[in-house]
Amino acid sequence: MLELVPEFLMYLSTERRYPVSTVSSYKNDINQFLLFIEKKGIGDAAKITKHDILDYFSSVKEKYDPSSSARKLSAIKTFFKFLSLEKKMEENPAAELESPRLMKKLPDVLSEQEIVRLLESVNQKDKDDLRDRALLELMYATGMRISEVSNLKIYDYDTVAQYIRCMGKGSKERIVPVGKVAADWVDEYIGKIRIELVEKTSSSSGELFLNKRGKKFSRVWLWKIIVKRAAAAGIAKHVTPHTLRHSFATHLLTHGADLRSVQEMLGHSSISTTQIYTHVDRSRLREVHKKYHPRP
Repeated sequence: MLELVPEFLMYLSTERRYPVSTVSSYKNDINQFLLFIEKKGIGDAAKITKHDILDYFSSVKEKYDPSSSARKLSAIKTFFKFLSLEKKMEENPAAELESPRLMKKLPDVLSEQEIVRLLESVNQKDKDDLRDRALLELMYATGMRISEVSNLKIYDYDTVAQYIRCMGKGSKERIVPVGKVAADWVDEYIGKIRIELVEKTSSSSGELFLNKRGKKFSRVWLWKIIVKRAAAAGIAKHVTPHTLRHSFATHLLTHGADLRSVQEMLGHSSISTTQIYTHVDRSRLREVHKKYHPRP
């Protein structure tokens, strides 16, 4: 049955346009599931039943947290849907299985004071400082994902209009304003650091942020830069690249931005994903209630 997996992965990539990270996770999930099924003596996917799927989850429920289990179920449901579409089975054994409802964890955010401390702690002592300041300013100004920043091309940045053309999940393109402060830092990085790097290394890489060899920064290296700078700024919270994205969204809503605009800038396909940020700043909700409710 493992021979079905490559075709399934191609379906995810080309027809469903799933991101590489999701395809990779689904590959591992389905391989694990099919190995379990083969150990039960089942060699034909068409003979897998709903009870076989439930047996699998009973065997792994102690090993994985609810979020991982939910993803595994999603992978299996998508796999059997694919097999049904391809007429490789008559009945879909996963059709009636319901995904568990997960409690949405409120995102960690930095206060505006902590953001200022983080940004201003990068004091331009060397070229790395200027590069890192431009990176941090851009991420906070746009709410971009770390993978989006890593893949960002120099021509995706409009220096005149101060907009970023960003390719998000599912190859969905969006336009995000940068803001003058962040744009000034990015412009300075391009003029003082990036141009010199390209000339010195004869780099043909088109990414906006380049390492010392003139090559594209990996997601891991960008992650390390952000963690390192947060620690150096003395921020006690657990800071990741997504913390800047969460802070971007929360601070916009705190200052009165409408949810639809924030959704568009974040690149969320569903507004329900963006709504989680409305639960972060409880003080603003109290102020709105006090201001507008007839009996505050």
